[in-house]
Amino acid sequence: MLRPDDFAIALCGLVLIVLVFSDVFQSIIVPHYTPKGTRLSPRFISKMLWQPIRALVKARPDSVLIQSNLTMFAPAAMMALICCWLGLMTFGYGLILWAERSQIRPPLDNFEEALYFAATSVFTIGYGDMIASTGLARFTVICGAVSGIVLLAITVSFLFAIQSHFHVREVNSQIISSRHEHSANGAVLYHNLRRENNASGTLELCERWLTEVYQSHSAYPLLLYFRSRSTKASWLVQLGAVLDAAAIGLALDSQNNRVLKRSIYDNGSRALAVFSNYLNLDPRQQDDVQDSRVFEQVFHALGAPNYMQAARRFTELRQHYYPELYALANFLLISLPPLSMIDADQLHDDTGAHRSMPRDKAHVPGSTALFDWPPGQNLR
Repeated sequence: MLRPDDFAIALCGLVLIVLVFSDVFQSIIVPHYTPKGTRLSPRFISKMLWQPIRALVKARPDSVLIQSNLTMFAPAAMMALICCWLGLMTFGYGLILWAERSQIRPPLDNFEEALYFAATSVFTIGYGDMIASTGLARFTVICGAVSGIVLLAITVSFLFAIQSHFHVREVNSQIISSRHEHSANGAVLYHNLRRENNASGTLELCERWLTEVYQSHSAYPLLLYFRSRSTKASWLVQLGAVLDAAAIGLALDSQNNRVLKRSIYDNGSRALAVFSNYLNLDPRQQDDVQDSRVFEQVFHALGAPNYMQAARRFTELRQHYYPELYALANFLLISLPPLSMIDADQLHDDTGAHRSMPRDKAHVPGSTALFDWPPGQNLR
């Protein structure tokens, strides 16, 4: 029998192991969005890993080396998370074995030896220099070995799932970005859709892509930190452009593909709300009310009969998703090009050369942004 103090130590180790497997179960085996609660991975990635990197980027905004290596954060965080799971589980079994130290041969003299025995058990090394001499200690060692095998096995599926969803996201994001000549502008995307003979095909692509991003990124939130391969097709910028295009269509009361536009708008708004909630962001912490007058030029260029009314309707629709989009971009250090800077006259040009944002006005999609400008001004 264990003494009361040893029993308390063993109980702490058991709780730690349960927390690890609970996090692994929710993250890999049955991936779905749940409030963070007592989960380990959201706090480990967001608080311990990303926040220091984010602070470093803000402190040194001109460092090309830091910004160019931001793409390495998510893969490194994924490997660090796996190591964290293994380390915490090993520590938990170390606590249990330390509580059972009198049942180990030779008897354990300190906690370091218990941690060493736990590591050799979890990683199934088994040097044989320490052995369990009682049924309880043997059961602990066997559980440690099984836990290590199971954890290492299911993390392999985690790696493949992350890479698969990332590849699908990037391929479709690149296609959508090409449909509006990498302008990262929802007004240009909507303008191009009006000129397409098969606009419903592009809208269906946007709907499938956005829904896939919603499902995969809520199931595997680590994907939120994976930056796009191409700075011209940042996934978050493309999501904003697609939502803007759908909102413009709804604001103009266009009956063409209205069901598709409504589906894109609803699913996209819901996805941004879920992502923002998971990362514990507060989209309403600043005055995010947008002035509809900054969009009047856009709707005038699009040929709206009553462009002022359309701009007001668009502002109301955009307010349901843009605060969350802005908060996510701010948190993830992704720059959002302003919709209001579109050249109204050039929308009527059919050459296609105008659709890239002017170099002196546009932010590079996917690049690092410090978000020092006051919200509510020319940003929107």
